Formats: sequence, structure tokens, C-alpha cells
Amino acid sequence: MKKFLIALIGLSVLAPMAMARDIASVVDATWLEANLANPRLVVVDMRKVEDYKAGHITGAVNVIGASVYVKAGDVLNEVPQADDLTDVLQAAGINADSQVVVVDTDTSARLAWATRVGWTLKYAGLENVAILDGGYAAWTKASKPVQTDPVAAKSGSFVVKFNPAFFADKAYVMAAKKAQIVDARTYDTYFGVSKSATTAQFGHYASAWPLPSTWIATADGFFKPKADLESIAARLGLDPKAETIVYCDTGVAASTWWWIMSEMLGWKSVRNFDGSSQVLAADPSVKYIAGTWR
Repeated sequence: MKKFLIALIGLSVLAPMAMARDIASVVDATWLEANLANPRLVVVDMRKVEDYKAGHITGAVNVIGASVYVKAGDVLNEVPQADDLTDVLQAAGINADSQVVVVDTDTSARLAWATRVGWTLKYAGLENVAILDGGYAAWTKASKPVQTDPVAAKSGSFVVKFNPAFFADKAYVMAAKKAQIVDARTYDTYFGVSKSATTAQFGHYASAWPLPSTWIATADGFFKPKADLESIAARLGLDPKAETIVYCDTGVAASTWWWIMSEMLGWKSVRNFDGSSQVLAADPSVKYIAGTWR
């Protein structure tokens, strides 16, 4: 009996270790080129079909962005239903142990769309997901190998099982009285000088901290160093140990700081508000605040 209990304890320790991340949250072109032959690697190119056909990373599969962030009623950029997302990911050749690298055009204008896909894959239950630093622009600038022939992936076996710890909706946000709320939109939007057409009110959710997603990338289109990103959050007064909810207009820009906090900095409790201000500010009982700073 004692040996049996020891064996069970050993399995319980090894199980979570087997699911631990074994790929960095952000990888560069040099790392990716060196790992292209890895049978576990799946490079997911999120660019438009015509851009993909004009040239893409050797072996990369094209996944249409609209299949990963969908319109649900009037709400933009929502997570698909589990069975629909499972079909998309299996068609891309993704298995539970795959190392998935998300590639978009660059890490400046398209950063939020890459991290949104990254967040969706993590929320879907995939552990090893990375963003290509600098995107396809950095890959070609470094003269890395490309091809024009489409890649037909062998069907994968991954089945979506959403991790609720990464997700927030309107009800959760309004009930989270002790969470630190982070607004990833621009300063102008946060203050109420301007607003997106998708958001019904000017200003920001009460108690929200302003932390623009535009602060994440360098002028040449790469992620800022980890220490710099950590410093930005610290200087704002955010607590890495506190529950954190990030929102924006539709849950896309918010995914940038979710990615930084959760995947790069290792904060343990970070949620992305899917629907964000498009859903929250549409409720007349929720009063956004304009003309003030936190």
C-alpha cells in the first residue's frame, strides 16, 4: 500500500510538470528558423490569404483570423464556440503537445491581433503558444527561408477545453470588486477625448488604470525588453499578485497586456475581458468616467 501511495504521489507531481510550458512566450526569427524541423512545431500564419500566397515562412499554415475571432450578434471579435474552434485548430494540424508560433505581419500595427490569437489558443487549453517577435516583416528582413506553395497540414487531434481562469465577461467584471482593472486603450480614449464607434460611452470604467497597448512595442516593431515592460506596470502601481482584468474596446488590444502579464511576466491571475467596452459601455447602468485620471 505504501508503494502504491508513493506511486500516486509521483504521478500527481509529474502530471502538471508534463503540461508545463516548454517554449518561450515570444520567439525571434533565429529561434524559429532553428526549430522549423521540429515535428511538434506548428507555425500559424494569420495574415490575409493573398499575403500568405505571396510568400510565407517555410512550413507555415494559413489560418483565417475571422475563424479565430468571430462576430457574435452585434459583438465583434468574440471567441468561437468550442466545437468550431476545435475544427479550426485541428485543420491547422495542432495537437495537445504542439508548439504553436503565431505569425502576423509585424509587432507594431498587428501586435494586438497576434496576441489576441495567442490568448485564444491559451484560453482554448493549449500550453505551448508563442508570438513571433517582429512578425513576418522581421522574418523577411532577416532573409529567412520562405515559400509560396500553400501548406496542407495533416489533421491534428487537439480538442478545445476552455480555461476559465483566463477569461472575463461583463458579469464577472462587475462582480470583481477587488480586482485591478486595466484599460489597454490609448490615453485619449481612456480620458474621453475620443472613442471607438464600437463603444457607447466616452471615458473609462470606474477604477480602471490606463496602460496603453501602444507602449509594448519598440519603434522598430519588436517587443520591448521584459524588464522594461515589468517596470512600466510597476511604475503605474499595479500589483503582480493581485487579480487583474484587462479590457479595451472589443478585447483585442487588451490581449497585448494580458500576454505580457500572464505569459512574459508570470502574473498568476490575469483575465482578458472578451467583449470589453463594446459590451460594458452599452449597459446604461454602467457609467463610464471621462475627464479624469487614475
